[in-house]
Amino acid sequence: MLTRDEIILAAECCIAGNCGACPFINRGNCITDFMKNVLECIKNEPALSANSTSSEVSKDTGSTHLDDSTKAAICQAYKTADEACSNILTVYEGMSECEQRAFDIGEAYGKICSTRCKLDELRGGDGK
Repeated sequence: MLTRDEIILAAECCIAGNCGACPFINRGNCITDFMKNVLECIKNEPALSANSTSSEVSKDTGSTHLDDSTKAAICQAYKTADEACSNILTVYEGMSECEQRAFDIGEAYGKICSTRCKLDELRGGDGK
């Protein structure tokens, strides 16, 4: 898996049409590899700790509110997700129609595989 900075470099290369500096050059299907790395990067971001996600009750009003560190963590997580989505959309919009169709097919294939895995788990994991 590539680092966050390498993924950003790949997105910038793709947007600029400069494959020479792209970390995905000569790796097969660069679009699919790029998307897999983006998803892995997002999945592997550290989760908020149990303490940072808790709400605390205000003693003077009895209302529930989030403390400043929790708000900051939520805002940072939102910003990271928003930037990733923006980068993915920018790359997608820069693709040819054929590449967009291939990407869409890959998305559908991923959902099919995920659904199949969930169904297998419901059957007991061995598919029988």
